[in-house]
Amino acid sequence: MQRGSSRRELAARWEEEAVASDKAPAAAEQVLVDAGAAGETERETAEERCKDQARAQPRAAEEGDARVAPRPPPTLRPKPKPAPARGLCPHGNPRSKGSSCKRCSGRRSDQSCTLRPVTVDSSKARTSLDALKISIRQLKWKEFPFGRRSPCDIYWHGVSFHDNDILSGQVNKFPGMTEMVRKITLSRAVRIMQNLFPEEYNFYPRSWILPDEFQLFVAQGRMVKDGDPSWKPTFIVKPDGGCQGDGIYLIKDPSDIRLAGILQSRPAVVQEYICKPLLIDKLKFDIRLYVLLKSLDPLEIYIAKDGLSRFCTEPYQEPNPKNLHHVFMHLTNYSLNIHSSNFVHSDSTSTGSKRTFSSILCRLSSKGVDIKKVWSDIISLVIKTVIALTPELKVFYQSDIPVGRPGPTCFQILGFDILLMKNLKPMLLEVNANPSMRIEHEQELSPGVFENVPSLVDEEVKVAVIRDTLRLMDPLKKKRENQNCKLSSSSLSMASVDILYIDITRRWNSVTLDQRDSGMCLQAFTEACFYLAQRKFKMLPLHEQVASLIDLCEHHLSVLDERRLMCGRSGTSGGRAPYSGPPQEAAPSAPLAEGNPPPCANSAHKLSHSRHTLS
Repeated sequence: MQRGSSRRELAARWEEEAVASDKAPAAAEQVLVDAGAAGETERETAEERCKDQARAQPRAAEEGDARVAPRPPPTLRPKPKPAPARGLCPHGNPRSKGSSCKRCSGRRSDQSCTLRPVTVDSSKARTSLDALKISIRQLKWKEFPFGRRSPCDIYWHGVSFHDNDILSGQVNKFPGMTEMVRKITLSRAVRIMQNLFPEEYNFYPRSWILPDEFQLFVAQGRMVKDGDPSWKPTFIVKPDGGCQGDGIYLIKDPSDIRLAGILQSRPAVVQEYICKPLLIDKLKFDIRLYVLLKSLDPLEIYIAKDGLSRFCTEPYQEPNPKNLHHVFMHLTNYSLNIHSSNFVHSDSTSTGSKRTFSSILCRLSSKGVDIKKVWSDIISLVIKTVIALTPELKVFYQSDIPVGRPGPTCFQILGFDILLMKNLKPMLLEVNANPSMRIEHEQELSPGVFENVPSLVDEEVKVAVIRDTLRLMDPLKKKRENQNCKLSSSSLSMASVDILYIDITRRWNSVTLDQRDSGMCLQAFTEACFYLAQRKFKMLPLHEQVASLIDLCEHHLSVLDERRLMCGRSGTSGGRAPYSGPPQEAAPSAPLAEGNPPPCANSAHKLSHSRHTLS
């Protein structure tokens, strides 16, 4: 390289060498910025760039940022240049208060390649702490187990949220949720909907509130029995504030209700007992499903794909006066049955007294049961229940966090207890605002001596629930998607996209009469778009998948156009034409999906010439 070469020519050659040898994305991006600025930024010095980076690095470290300054190109010693006039930015553009020139801001955004990790305050997580720690570690986020002075992105509370000091971020509890899903409040909310839509809300047993509706309970029971003398019902009494099976008992006649003293201080709900449940291994069981209420306005509900099946520990018999008090036969509560001598702790997800719901579905499927119909009915039950609770939840929410006042946004994991009847119809038993997220169980080593040991079933289900909840609530998700190409998942490489292009083109060319035009015909292009949209946006209907794919492509094309325009302006001072291709996208930070996808490829390259894998 000759001494007489201009700075523009030197930078251009560095650029050609970087592109030709397929250097790292960060290096190519830095060469492009410097090559474009060489002909026009006569007032910028290398010392000023170093100062900018030095000022940015301490701030990033202070905020817990994972950003790394891009690698500079080989040192070129420019002649000292006069400092910019006061009131002007280094590029000579007027500098106004609170703003900067587009070239300065664009350069800073290019240098900020990776996002900081999401921060989680777990100081109040309580029993869900172990599962939460595993989830944060899998996501490669940052946990603050003892709290933090500066705000965190997510606050994980164990019981309820009553912290007026949290003015930002997200909290895993809704105000008023604990009150709304208590047995009496839930019964009232569902009963209102039953009166309006009786056929839609027939998944909840007939219920009465005691002591207020005791006379109504007796009168309606007598009326039904007079109309059908063969009706011999059983009722179950549940204290309003009870949990873990505490205070629950069965009765055959309203006169058996323990009215004296107890109900006055501890109201209860009495329900018609479901006498014909679905049995597996001659045992009654219920289903604990985990439901994420992500938002109230708009209403967003997510249901975990797997849950827990909790079994009784005595073979089931229909209630009669002799077995009404056999709690291990009629009540599925884990906290009760664990004290039974027949309780089985298992290291398998398909055996024992606690199993995964997916193992139950597999077993039912092997017997010819329509599993899709069962899931569809369960999803309908969950949605209708949340709809019944939403109006009052909104009142609580707006009272605690009024619109326009600083405060966190809320989400919450709910535990739905569901019983499958013998005809496979799901029935709602209750909703738990604080479902247990413990991933260990108590094991009795000797009489009266217990030890906590890991539970494979609990860990498999509950860690996945918390981890996927955190993924859905990721506050940096949109920034991460805007930063990275994200056209496909790690299972769809550019090689497979090339194969798709060749396969579809060849197939359509073989049936097309006019083959004068190269590339895809319109029908082939539409088929390819459908395929990519279905791979990228799996959970949406087809028309929404295609619309989402178009929005994604338009966003990245607009970003590329802006960069090309910026590079074109910086390279119009003569010499060879500026490089028209965009810089490489930065490698993503901690990925949300399973596995580690490779860095994002240049989205402007033709499919058949790209050597990188889209992430």
